[in-house]
Amino acid sequence: MSLEEMPQDVKALEERIIEKVQESGREFYAAVFGAFQQRWLQERRGDYTAVRWRTIDQLTPFGLIRLPVRVVRERGRPRGGYRTLSKALLSPKATRLLSPWVEKRALEAATGLNYRPAAAELLRWLRVRVSAWLIWKCVQFHGARLCEQLERQWWPDRTQPRKTEVVVTEIDSTYLKGQQHGPGRDRPRAHFPIHLGLHYSGRERRYQKRGSTSVRLKNKRWIVSTESLSIFGRRLAWQRLRHFGSGACEVLLSDGDEGLKWMREREFAQSTWLLDRWHIAQNVRTLCRDDEREHRRIMAAVWRSDSEAVLEALRTSPYRDTRPLEFNALFGYILGNRDGIDNWHSIPGSLRRSFGRKLAPVRSGSGVIEKNIEVRIGRRFKRQGRSWSRRGAEHLAQLLWLQTHPADWTHWWSKTALAKTKVNPGWPSCAPPPN
Repeated sequence: MSLEEMPQDVKALEERIIEKVQESGREFYAAVFGAFQQRWLQERRGDYTAVRWRTIDQLTPFGLIRLPVRVVRERGRPRGGYRTLSKALLSPKATRLLSPWVEKRALEAATGLNYRPAAAELLRWLRVRVSAWLIWKCVQFHGARLCEQLERQWWPDRTQPRKTEVVVTEIDSTYLKGQQHGPGRDRPRAHFPIHLGLHYSGRERRYQKRGSTSVRLKNKRWIVSTESLSIFGRRLAWQRLRHFGSGACEVLLSDGDEGLKWMREREFAQSTWLLDRWHIAQNVRTLCRDDEREHRRIMAAVWRSDSEAVLEALRTSPYRDTRPLEFNALFGYILGNRDGIDNWHSIPGSLRRSFGRKLAPVRSGSGVIEKNIEVRIGRRFKRQGRSWSRRGAEHLAQLLWLQTHPADWTHWWSKTALAKTKVNPGWPSCAPPPN
């Protein structure tokens, strides 16, 4: 850019600089890619011979480029044997149009936005319109690869064992709206469950300023999955062993659901189970409805962690005869989960009481897991008009989980983005928990 071509104001000058940098970047990208192919061909000149050049369109960080691509042929083949080096160098990739860097940015945009807004985000970055279906294809391709690695028990997140006094595990599930295809679209929508579990070793104040009530979790780790509870529970137990080891006081907080009960007895038999009081309060509200006095009377026994007193309060409830269905459901719920109420007293007092500004590591409410479900699942999967297939939701959920740890996400992408074989992307980690 000469002095005569320079604009008169700084804003226009900055735009001109960006334009020149983008143009130079495109030229440099194409030249380096051509030289890279030449080196590849020289290293394999005994197997391949050069035939001709051709061009392909590729969307790169510098915009849309017509890349020069070398066409080669295998030596000793009387017929056929032709291949382009773009397939050899850029395979496997989810799409032909997007470069690896753009595919990575597309995945990062898709985990925070719906597919069409994510395409609009790429348009603002690259100034080239991209189809939402391209982003969907990137999510399904790389998400399927990540799910396959998890099925092989190849964990991509780095293991950092910590010695802690207590490890709290919370589990809950929610439902996603399923997709409908074909002639039966008028039938009621099907839903399927998605599970979320997290581990942490305590709570601490986010800010040290006096009067601040903002709290964060210590050493928080979480996973999410649409797989069955048996597979999800196994992964959750393994994650706790990898990151926290054994020997600490183990506490499990969950609802009294039958599926969660089966998983708890199989994978977390050594943990002290606590029944979530928020779900108890919701069930009591179903019986009492607008009667605040009766609701407080029954919940007073719950706060004392005395299941016998809770059953006695229900026995003397005036709604025992007027609302028999709700009464029997609540009575059976409390009777079948008495251990989860009484186990509160088996936890050491130092772990369930706060001292000054030191917060108690163990609480009996489900505020932590409910907020994480809203943040991790609700904001991406449950907004208006969104529906999913179970496989598609699982692919996106695992990418979302991995991207919350930037170092692990970068490590996984660098090892598996263009890997032609099945590669274990994980860091060195401990062995799986015993059966």
